Amino acid sequence: MTNKELLDLVRELFEETENLVHLPAEDVDVPAVEEPLVGFASADDAIWEEYKKPEAIGEEWMAPREWMDDAKTVIAFFYPYSEEIRSRARKARELVNEAWGNGYPAGSRVAGAVTEKLIAKLEEKGIKVVNPTKDPRMANKSITVMEGDEEGLHFIPSWSSRHACYAAGLGTFGTHRHMITEKGACGTIQSLIIDLELEPTKREYTGIYDNCIKCGACVRRCPAGAITLENLRNLKKCRDWGGYLRENVGPGGCGKCMVAVPCEHQNPSKLVRKQG
Repeated sequence: MTNKELLDLVRELFEETENLVHLPAEDVDVPAVEEPLVGFASADDAIWEEYKKPEAIGEEWMAPREWMDDAKTVIAFFYPYSEEIRSRARKARELVNEAWGNGYPAGSRVAGAVTEKLIAKLEEKGIKVVNPTKDPRMANKSITVMEGDEEGLHFIPSWSSRHACYAAGLGTFGTHRHMITEKGACGTIQSLIIDLELEPTKREYTGIYDNCIKCGACVRRCPAGAITLENLRNLKKCRDWGGYLRENVGPGGCGKCMVAVPCEHQNPSKLVRKQG
């Protein structure tokens, strides 16, 4: 199987997967996500060991060959949320809105369904696959850190699909800590490890924040005051805010820092370079 054949298969599986989400207040069905961006990284890329450093993730991080002895390639997927979901969330003034509340989990379900179908197709061809986030070895611990004068959290997972996306050339991190891809930051992510060697996607960046223009839009959008340009998104404040919303406002989550910002659905660093 070549890169193109795998991309074609992903596109086919995406097109056959139910991608509509119902918005009861409007009584309409809208698409949840768009076709995914797909990137590839070698299981032997030196970046995986870099992730074990405390300033990156930590020692508990497991490199591809720790998940699968004969791992060859990591595949990363970024599914942008649809304009129908993003535009409604962008215009919403309430803390929790129906479009995001229904669209966000629906997008994750669509991405997960495509991943499961892809695993089945690959295994039919005799290709071994590991989905680390569904593996019983997957763990995620957190430690308390100081971010400026405030207490924050540093998460130390066994695997991170965001970091797989970075390694696979799909994008860099932003001030809000989300991935900023060529289709922006408003999306949902998946990743797989396989024992088939595929051509790695070239990383068109060198720094972990290269796609972020440090504009401060996500700082101003955050209702919890959890984001600063100096210390990025405070994960403790963000988590606590999410808990407050669930207990006092209703289901749906926040997501404000991913919409109505320059990186919502594009790579803003490219626009800055063109203007310069």
